[in-house]
Amino acid sequence: MKKLFFILFINLSGLPLFAQTPTQDLEVLMIGASHQYDPKTKQDLSGIHTKIRAFKPDAFFGEWLSAEDEKAIKTYWNKENVLKRIERLKQKNNITEKDLPATVARHEKVLDKKPEDMKNRIDLAVAYYLSHDAGNGYFQMWNVAKHLQKTPGDTSVFNYARKKFFTAAVDSLQKAITPYIDDEYDYIAHPMMVEFGMKKIYPMDSQRWDNEWSDAWSKADSVFWTNVNRLKKDSLSAEGKKAREIGLIVKNRMGYLLEDATKTYGENHQTEALNGPEGSEWLFRINFYSDEYRELSVFPADLYGWMLHWWWHRNNDMCNNTIERAKANRLKKVVIVVGANHAAIMSKQFREKGVKVINILDAPLK
Repeated sequence: MKKLFFILFINLSGLPLFAQTPTQDLEVLMIGASHQYDPKTKQDLSGIHTKIRAFKPDAFFGEWLSAEDEKAIKTYWNKENVLKRIERLKQKNNITEKDLPATVARHEKVLDKKPEDMKNRIDLAVAYYLSHDAGNGYFQMWNVAKHLQKTPGDTSVFNYARKKFFTAAVDSLQKAITPYIDDEYDYIAHPMMVEFGMKKIYPMDSQRWDNEWSDAWSKADSVFWTNVNRLKKDSLSAEGKKAREIGLIVKNRMGYLLEDATKTYGENHQTEALNGPEGSEWLFRINFYSDEYRELSVFPADLYGWMLHWWWHRNNDMCNNTIERAKANRLKKVVIVVGANHAAIMSKQFREKGVKVINILDAPLK
């Protein structure tokens, strides 16, 4: 099993497991971002936005499932919430499944002529969500939330959203706005899409391997920390002493990485920090393991090997989804905005497939 871990670790470091067909006609601007930025720290995205403008993309891709994948995948971490939302919207809106394509088309036509019509955007969001197009449903509701944020006195739109979309628990303006702000879409993707006049965001996510990933993660994490904590309590053994020493090294290393990133990029430039080498290492340590622990005999290399195996497959799917959908829609230059821990591995996988990838830090300003 340790051999399996070694093979998978090498693969994640840049060697492909499977031969891929080169895709030379696609260029990707890769942006690793946070799913939730601290609203107390006002982030400066001006540099990010300037680089996106200079890149002149054809489209944005986000961490959303396609309608086809959402329908096909029967269970994954968020499926229960998706089904609850679908049921709620069905009860609030009298739209049959066969009428959904015409309903979407009708509201899209109104949007083209009257983009300021927030009630139409709410209706379009409902139709998108019922069509299993969550990414574009979210984009429309983000537009509504930003409208309410700027014009809090527009009770007509707020009440219409409560009637057609929100749960009964959304009984205040703040509760209506909060789910759509301070994330990667609010700060990066959506405002730039509006600036470029783009009507839709493209999905690229994959949850095909979520059950396997969750099982592997749970087993690896449980066994690892049980073993390490047991060793740390053993004051007599050499490995117990080593485990305690490594614990201090890891703690200090995590602190240094954050300190270095803050010094290099500044507190108001978290997105830049997440895309730098310090951020990439910190994220790997947070989400997987700190490499020093591999020195311990109790490190469950086989379990982490499977965990990384399923992680590789999810990210490989995300790359393939981007390539296939870009080709189908004749897109040549796309911006990918994704959870930062995906950025490094997806960049490697894209390059293995012949795609040109530009890290946002390396993108020119002009």
